[in-house]
Amino acid sequence: STGKVVYLTATFPYAMLFVLLVRGATLPGAMQGIVYYLKPNHTRLADPQVWMDAGTQVFFSYGICLGSLTALGSYNKYNNDCYKDSFLLCLLNSSTSFLAGFAIFSVLGFMAEEQGMDIAAVAQSGPGLAFIAYPRAVAMMPLPQLWAVCFFLMIIMLGLDTQFVSLEALMTSVTDLYPHLIRRGRRRELLLLVVCVVCFLVGLVMVTPGGLYVFQIYDHFSCSGASLLLLSIFQSLAIGWVYGTVLGL
Repeated sequence: STGKVVYLTATFPYAMLFVLLVRGATLPGAMQGIVYYLKPNHTRLADPQVWMDAGTQVFFSYGICLGSLTALGSYNKYNNDCYKDSFLLCLLNSSTSFLAGFAIFSVLGFMAEEQGMDIAAVAQSGPGLAFIAYPRAVAMMPLPQLWAVCFFLMIIMLGLDTQFVSLEALMTSVTDLYPHLIRRGRRRELLLLVVCVVCFLVGLVMVTPGGLYVFQIYDHFSCSGASLLLLSIFQSLAIGWVYGTVLGL
């Protein structure tokens, strides 16, 4: 079942993150990258795009208003301590993100020193960091194949975890909306298969020669920034003033 698979896919990235962190911290130039990571640039606070990117990161990192938390929370017991769960989830997620920064920027600092460049010119955001800058830095290490395998295995596991939760949110919503249709025989499994096939076919577009541009357009306009903020606003209004009014909450 998905629950048992998640034991591996959720814990393996932490093991790889720790391995990459230890390896990155022992590289020459790692301190330069860590200092760049921890030293804030206060002038960027006046840039609205910085606040938009920070908000998008929080929404994606915590899964806010994306349906996943609502779907997973529906499986809890009625008297479950949701405040405790929320606090622990936020603590774990923030700690993981903060720790991952050390693993990434220590390696970028090593890359900057090897190339004789400023680290600001090496660091990239978005797909460029995961698929260009970091692999290029890994290629400069001793035993580059080993570290490349560790890094991309971590990326794959993180992607699988995200897909598990996203599909579970969709399937839970559809099943609860049409229980008399879905909860019969193997219909739920068949619906899940259809959804996976459709997602696979859509994803094929993004692995074509121009697929990166399609991905960036999709990422920028459909599920980040202003669109994600508007989605959360309308979802909050629907739950608080439409759904809540109907139930008399």
